Amino acid sequence: MRDRFVEVYAGAYASGKSETALNRAIQFAKIKKDITLADLDTVEPAYTLRPIAKDLESLGVNVITQPEYFGLGEAGSYITPQQMNCLSVDGDVIIDVGYGASGLDILDIITNIGDEKNLQIFLVVNTSKFETCSVDNIVEYVTFSEGIEKRPWKKFTGLISNTHFGDETTKDDVIRGYEILKKASEKINIPIRAIGVDKSIAKDFGLTYDNVDVWVYDRMMPKAFW
Repeated sequence: MRDRFVEVYAGAYASGKSETALNRAIQFAKIKKDITLADLDTVEPAYTLRPIAKDLESLGVNVITQPEYFGLGEAGSYITPQQMNCLSVDGDVIIDVGYGASGLDILDIITNIGDEKNLQIFLVVNTSKFETCSVDNIVEYVTFSEGIEKRPWKKFTGLISNTHFGDETTKDDVIRGYEILKKASEKINIPIRAIGVDKSIAKDFGLTYDNVDVWVYDRMMPKAFW
């Protein structure tokens, strides 16, 4: 029996971390992998996976999220035992966390996460956002978003290039963002794992760009705000 993988997606506000996490889960569901998507975003409780959970489940993704609506905007949220024990499920797990320093620190409540052999933590970077608009800003944000509570396992193992301007995104925008992130990647020695592109411009890219995997997104998060 193979060791399962656990992937965590973090990023600045509007980086596209949730879109990346859910589309990654759909990727694996399409090839019949047993995949669970756990929503641990307590920073923005009004913008979580709950409203689209049934849509994701219809695509073969097991979803763990808040069982009910709670909080408005930046109001506080709560964590359920199912969220804390999301790694007790069978199969592979993808975890979507909030932004900022509190993002990765939420991982400390997850039972046995430090024991996972194949734990990968990715930072999703949208260079159209001020926090990650330059090489220096990206380097600073990596350190900031690793959180306050340091753990041997709590470190970024990869970057996701996801520069976008919503429906206005062009191929040039994606490539420009990738080139900025590539310089930051070389500086901090964290590899770029993938480049995220909306399906509307996927035809402009192949399966890879500059030897980096291209992940095509079917944007679902616009339906998730309540």
